[in-house]
This record gives sequence, C-alpha cells and structure tokens, in this order.
Amino acid sequence: MFWYSWFLLFLLRLPSLFEPYWYGDEGVYLSLGQGINRGLTLYSQIHDNKPPLLYYLAAISSSLPAGWQVFGFRLLLLLWMIPTVYIFYLLSQKFLSKSLSRYSVLVFIILSSIPLIEGNIANAEIFMLLPTLTAFLLFYNSSLSIKKMLYSGLLLGLAFTFKVPVAIEFFFLLCWLVFIIDKFNLGNIFKLKIKNYFVFVLAFFLPILLFYLYFVLKGVGPQFLFAALLQNFGYLGSWVTGSHSASATSGGIIWRFGLLLLAWIILYIFFKRKILDKKLFFLSSWFGAALFGVLLSSRPYPHYFIQLLPPFLLVLFSVRRNFYLSIFILVFLGISIVKYKFYFYRTFPYYLNFVKYIFKIEPLSQYRQYFGANINDIYQLSDVIKSKTAPGDSIFIWGDEPYLYPLASRLPSTKYVVAYHVLDFNGYDLVMQQLSTKFPQAIIYDPSMNRSFPKLDLFLKDYYFLDDQIGPYYLFLPRQ
Repeated sequence: MFWYSWFLLFLLRLPSLFEPYWYGDEGVYLSLGQGINRGLTLYSQIHDNKPPLLYYLAAISSSLPAGWQVFGFRLLLLLWMIPTVYIFYLLSQKFLSKSLSRYSVLVFIILSSIPLIEGNIANAEIFMLLPTLTAFLLFYNSSLSIKKMLYSGLLLGLAFTFKVPVAIEFFFLLCWLVFIIDKFNLGNIFKLKIKNYFVFVLAFFLPILLFYLYFVLKGVGPQFLFAALLQNFGYLGSWVTGSHSASATSGGIIWRFGLLLLAWIILYIFFKRKILDKKLFFLSSWFGAALFGVLLSSRPYPHYFIQLLPPFLLVLFSVRRNFYLSIFILVFLGISIVKYKFYFYRTFPYYLNFVKYIFKIEPLSQYRQYFGANINDIYQLSDVIKSKTAPGDSIFIWGDEPYLYPLASRLPSTKYVVAYHVLDFNGYDLVMQQLSTKFPQAIIYDPSMNRSFPKLDLFLKDYYFLDDQIGPYYLFLPRQ
C-alpha cells in the first residue's frame, strides 16, 4: 500500500467523527448497545430486526459517556476500514494490473468514505465488507484447500451476522465451486468433492448457529430467530406492500432472482465461448449477486450500494479487457437506480459545513442544523430529560428519534425504540402493556408524525401532564 491512501482515508473520515446524533439507524444501534451494556436482553427486552453483531459493536461505543458515543462508533468504523482497504487492495491485485489496482483502491477509499452512499455512517453494510472481502480473497485462489473453504465460509457467515443480504454472495461462491471449479455435470456427479461443499456450507451457518445457541441459553431462542432472521422475510416485501406481514415474494424477489440466474447463464455461455475470460466472468457474476443484495428489499437507501462497491470497481477498472461489459453494467446499474428511485447525499456541502465549523466561521448550532432542522431541539431536549429524571429512570419516545436514548443516557420503557417499529410490527398493545407495567419517568411525544395512538393519548391524559415543549416535541412527566 501507499502512504497517501491512508492519509486520504483519515482525511475523508475525519468530519464523521464530529457529527452530532442525527442518523436514525445509528441511533437505534446505539440504543440497543446501551441496553446490552445495562443488562437488557437483545430481541426480547430491546428490539431491532437485524442479526446481532452490529449491536455488540455498538455496545462498545455505547460504553462511552453520553455525547461521545457517535464519536466512538465512527472511530471504530475508521479503524475497521484500515484492514478493509488493505484486503481490497490485495484482492484487486488478483484481477488488475499494479497501476489499475492502485487507482481502484483510491476510488474505493473515496466512495466508501464520503456521504454520497453513506460511507461515513456506521451501518452494517460497511462493517460486513471486511469479512466478505477477506472471504473472497481466500476463495479466489488457484489452490482452494479445505482449510480455505472453512475460513472463507466462516468469514461469510460472520458477515451474515451483520446483514442477511450477504447470503446471496455465499450462494454465488457455492455455485462457482460446484459448476466452475469442479465442473459439475451428470457424468462426474460421483466425483464431486462433497466434503468441500459440506465444510463450506457448515462454516457459513456456524456463526449464526452459535448466536442462536447463545440466545437459547438466555431463554430467548424463538425471539432471536423471529426478529433477526424470520422477520426479515416480511421486511423484504414491506416497502412495496406497506406491511411487515407481507411474504418475501411480495416485493418481486422471485422474478429478480430469476433474472439473476438468467444473467449468470448468459455470462457462463460467454465464458465458454471465450468472449469473457475467467476473471471477468467471476467479477461480473459477483456484481450480479451483489446487485441482487442491493435491490433485495426494493428500498432506495444509498448505503445499500456499499455492498456493491468492490465488484463494481473491479469490473469497471477491467474495462480494457471488455469495454462493452463495463458499459452494460453501468447502464444496468443506472436503470436500477432510476427504477427503485435511489437517493444520494450531497458531498461538497458536507465537507464545507465541517470546515466552517472547525475554523469557527459558523457556530455549533448552525453546524448541527445542517444535519436536520430539529437536531438542536434534540440536544436541548436531552439536557432537559437528564435534569428532570434520574440516571436509572426509563423514558418512552413516541417518535423516530432513537438517538435521544443514548444522548440522554436513559433506557427505553418498552422493547421498541422507534415509533415505526410499533407501527410495522403492530406492537401497540405490547407497548401499552409495558408502559402500564413500568411507568416511564418521561414521555416524549412527536405530534408532527401524524401517527394515531389513541390508547397512548388516554394514558397520557390519565397519568401525565405536559411539562414542556421544545421544538415540535412535547415532554410529559408523571402526575404526583
């Protein structure tokens, strides 16, 4: 590696260390991390619908004092990206010339660090790059030993405990092993290395199986299976159907998977006819698998593209070997972006805002307001909550501002930390049951959401009074 790549990585990620609490998903991760640190059981006492590893990383940052947790999470991400970049560099050398490899690494650092596709945010997609790329580096080798099969399967399984869509990349490598490396056909069916397949598959499922056994021992095995895995099937179709009760097929996943298989078959034909060399066949097939993962839920969130970044760049920088393939991939990617209405974040204003803040051209309040109109209200509200409740008290937020929990250093009174989870999973009755059992010492109510919750309104009327209003947020305290 070259020294200026590390400097560029640090320089581009430096502003992310100073960001305020503003990003909703990150607020959920830190809220769950805080709950883990204080003894709450994941999935049963505090909830989100992702596999568990991200929440345990967030718990590391959540052990820091209130106000420093986002800094800690982003610093952890910065350190995590150092080996990630190096592994991508080693992987790129297997497919590109030395000079093109360096250029691809620079572009990878830029695109995985800037706000354009939320590279600055500590999401599961960016954390899972390290185990995924390491698995691909071990797998794509002239001598694929059973030990390498074990390690690559374990690494992909580890990535799976961050985010489910990496399973399609595991499926791609399994297909590559069977049909390309072992050249499966009916004539050699009894010569296949079944042991290798078994080791690879078992290794992939081992990390999530170990987590399952851990939660079984804690008495919440079914809750873990439902929330971390099974609930994701409803999630996959919910953007299209508007309900988490939807099946995985509701969002058009079946036809997209059929399209992926068709693309793989066409690429295989091109490979057999020597239109594509083996390296381009591998990269373009990997690109198809990763793009399927990006489009899996039909949601337009830009951080999904982080999963696609490595194969996309490696194909793009292989343009000299097949110009038309690179053009086709660019066009197909553009069509996908337009069809699913992906949005992206501005980059230059983000860095300009940071420079103005660092050089005291603008005050802290104006710097924070760049990230959201209500961010200053959130900070003021967290101070008020801390002044009117005790450290061991719990609070409830009827809104989508989960970062209030870690910022105020207070635990939630219910398992749901955001209102949209209550809505998505029809958790109204459970919330009221838990509120009635454990009265929160403060309830923050955001009426601007226009989400009706009549039972909560009656609960507030009977047992709470309006103490303050900060921005759009109402602060209710218990009647004495």
